Amino acid sequence: MGRGYSEALLIKVYTEGNDSLGAGLCKLCVKANLKVIHVAKSLHVTRMTLYSWFHGKPIRASNKVRIEAFMETMKTDTKNDVLPVRSTPDSLAYCLKIRGNKP
Repeated sequence: MGRGYSEALLIKVYTEGNDSLGAGLCKLCVKANLKVIHVAKSLHVTRMTLYSWFHGKPIRASNKVRIEAFMETMKTDTKNDVLPVRSTPDSLAYCLKIRGNKP
């Protein structure tokens, strides 16, 4: 299993006033208990790309559209008690559903 969200990343995202799109995505993913690898695959990027966004690196316009749509779905699903997921298989199933694939 992957390492997930490091303590250093979480401190950076939550304490530096980082309001970038990548930091917002990271906060939502942590709150939703989604695994990084599943989110990366849903957004059609690598884990390394996702981590770079979490750290505030620039995001291409074409990726911003997917990220914003993903985040809106996560926000809605959080309000509707679909998120947070409770296990790794649930994380995978949720992200596959977002991509339009069946688990």
